[in-house]
Amino acid sequence: MTATGSGEQEEYGLGLRAGGAHYRAYVGPPAQYDVIAGLQFTLLFKAGLRETHKFLDLGCGSLRGGRLFIPYLRPGHYYGVEPNEWLVQEGIARELGDDILRVKRPTFSAIDDFDLAPLGERFDFALAQSVFSHTFRDLTLRGLSGVRDVLAPRGVLFATFFEDPRRAEGSGWRYPACVPYGWPDIEALAAQARLAVRRLEWPHPRQTWFAAAREEATAARAAASLA
Repeated sequence: MTATGSGEQEEYGLGLRAGGAHYRAYVGPPAQYDVIAGLQFTLLFKAGLRETHKFLDLGCGSLRGGRLFIPYLRPGHYYGVEPNEWLVQEGIARELGDDILRVKRPTFSAIDDFDLAPLGERFDFALAQSVFSHTFRDLTLRGLSGVRDVLAPRGVLFATFFEDPRRAEGSGWRYPACVPYGWPDIEALAAQARLAVRRLEWPHPRQTWFAAAREEATAARAAASLA
């Protein structure tokens, strides 16, 4: 390998497994860092996200998607929640730069229990990409309920889950391994959280998207916007 190739591998974490000790690898396969970012942003934009909306990035990690959302949204409209604060700091330092904090004024919170009320905001759009793929049912329910509590009346959550009919027993977090869910499981958990859900046909290398909202009509509109 050339010196240049070696430097790029170290900088971008190429060759490391998902969950590795690198800001890109920790959140997923490093070679797909840009792909997942693009899929997030285009999904939300096509679903109606505009610069004037308040946006919650749940599990924002190393700002894989945040590096696109923060520059796009108006100052003070991006809220990122990530319990691993080192990931956010690495994302700022290596993807965005400190100046954007002054210009765009994003808010970051190290919340690890899905109690989102302290954010003091109602969100038009929320994103949970590869969050519920790592939570067992108790924490998934808490997460869905926590998001519902901070959604605007017509706000929508876009999220992914790892679809597999096999059931895994446990509680809390499971990382980097995934927690499998069948679609009926997601529907049942959403109902417990008083959310209407719609499965989405949107590309993802490994997971399945869904939209959730307070009202069925809102969830249906979110799904129809992608057709």
